[in-house]
Amino acid sequence: NNIGQLGMVSSTEALSLILVGAFWGCTNPLMRKGFVETKSTTEKNKGTNSNDTNGGVKSFITGKLALLANIKVWLPYLINQLGSLLYYKTLASSNLTLSVPICNATAMVFSSITSAILGERVNQPGRAALGV
Repeated sequence: NNIGQLGMVSSTEALSLILVGAFWGCTNPLMRKGFVETKSTTEKNKGTNSNDTNGGVKSFITGKLALLANIKVWLPYLINQLGSLLYYKTLASSNLTLSVPICNATAMVFSSITSAILGERVNQPGRAALGV
């Protein structure tokens, strides 16, 4: 009778794992978009400050500060990390062989949905679906 229970995940654990997948999946495209926007902004500003005598050090620090100041980068990152905390909490009481695939599969689904909503285009959807 224990064999049937080995493959079971409680409804609370399943909901937690799906929520983790949603946190991870939805935030990855948002972080990517925030990084791209921040990078393009810092590159535009770099072109206007061509007489920088400190070389790359000043631009490196400015770039990192721009990332920290951009809410489109750190808010999705914070939500992503909250998903990781929930993941580790849920792993303590759930079946590992089911938990990892549930989280990864739901993260991929939510990531695809979020990317589509954001208007991201995939050049090779077959390869993307296979993870290649």
